[in-house]
Amino acid sequence: MASLGVSEMLGTPLNFRAVSRSSAPLASNPATFKTVALFSKKKPAPPPKAKTVSPANDELSKWYGPDRRIFLPDGLLDRSEIPEYLNGEVAGDYGYDPFGLGKKPENFAKYQAFELIHARWAMLGAAGCIIPEALNKYGANCGPEAVWFKTGALLLDGNTLSYFGKNIPINLVLAVVAEVVLLGGAEYYRITNGLDFEDKLHPGGPFDPLGLAKDPEQGALLKVKEIKNGRLAMFSMFAFFIQAYVTGEGPVENLSKHLSDPFGNNLLTVIAGTVERAPTL
Repeated sequence: MASLGVSEMLGTPLNFRAVSRSSAPLASNPATFKTVALFSKKKPAPPPKAKTVSPANDELSKWYGPDRRIFLPDGLLDRSEIPEYLNGEVAGDYGYDPFGLGKKPENFAKYQAFELIHARWAMLGAAGCIIPEALNKYGANCGPEAVWFKTGALLLDGNTLSYFGKNIPINLVLAVVAEVVLLGGAEYYRITNGLDFEDKLHPGGPFDPLGLAKDPEQGALLKVKEIKNGRLAMFSMFAFFIQAYVTGEGPVENLSKHLSDPFGNNLLTVIAGTVERAPTL
């Protein structure tokens, strides 16, 4: 032990044969323990990994969870006033349910499905109201008047549809039968879950051919975008109905007239019943 200690003190090479033969240094031999500790290199601890938040996670927190956006700013609405069942787990939950329609879980799921289905139909309907009229106004031949409510009148009068100068042999009877069979069949499979989807409202799979929602976080964001655009489309369809009743024209024609003369064609001139009005600021 003394010779081992002297060698250690003088810095001369040490003989580790005896140490290597044993399985481990004995705790009762302080010189041996000190020697091994002196020459062994302790690996530094790995630096802690920084917690990164992906843009998707940061964006999700705006629309889901307790800190999501609500229908009024925080200064005008206290979050404690939001009903407990509106906890931010569903896309488009802004904490707004003034009539308490979603208090019961079964009602909540039912009204969620109703809203989403109407939103999807409204998006299709809004596109169907705008696109044919816009194409017809700017050069395409989509019939004598490709306005959404006048197109239905053509079918009621026994006429057929015409798009891009070509007649489509579909009369009112065929249109009604196609709607009942195709739309009714799709609705039947949705209600009965005939295709055995895990999520009937957002099935994915064959209904997501581009794979836009394969990533769960991206899918959650797309659900928010869908319901937001769907709600806007439902308001747009209601506005189209009022416009058609009041002006007798389609949305594209109303918009083009307003853009050509904002002061002569607007809500005030419609209410006043004047077609022409002197521009005033």
